[in-house]
Amino acid sequence: MDSRPWLQTRDSGTTPASLIGAVRRGRQLRIEYDSPHESCSRDLVVDPSGLFAKAGIWYLVADCARVPRMYRLERITAWTAVDQPRRIRENQTLTTVAAALIDQWEHNHAIEVSATVDHTQIERAQRIFGQRLVQNDYAASATGHNVRIRFLHLEDVRALLPFGSAITVHGPTEARAHLNNLATNLAHHYAPSPTS
Repeated sequence: MDSRPWLQTRDSGTTPASLIGAVRRGRQLRIEYDSPHESCSRDLVVDPSGLFAKAGIWYLVADCARVPRMYRLERITAWTAVDQPRRIRENQTLTTVAAALIDQWEHNHAIEVSATVDHTQIERAQRIFGQRLVQNDYAASATGHNVRIRFLHLEDVRALLPFGSAITVHGPTEARAHLNNLATNLAHHYAPSPTS
């Protein structure tokens, strides 16, 4: 079975097979985690609940300072077992912790964009944005489909750029302004160079 998405390279980092024994032994783990939101790797001691695969990606589900998290295995660059038993929160299992984290991720957003998506691009937008895209009505208007798209950060609205004019963002104002800045910078980047 190959559950990797198409046109993806093989994952680097830690493999599920290398971690499974340490997780089953119920020990704390010290992991070196290369977070995409940090400038350098972090050294963390975690209490693992287990390993979890979603959409072809493996995660270590673990508490760090009693707060549940999911760590992508490909971002764990090194790990060692700690000579301390893991501390699992009462009445919490791998299933309940993973379900709560997924629910939080799917519903957590800082910005909600209202937009109209061209009829020819609605299926593509649904594939790309998944549950983050909600149609406001089931009857499409003459101009397209009215939708709301949720993003974790304002910067994430750049994911709308590949749609060009097939998506029209109506609000909020800061999303329109950010898209305008991004498009202007892109146009300047590809503007023909002046000939001498």
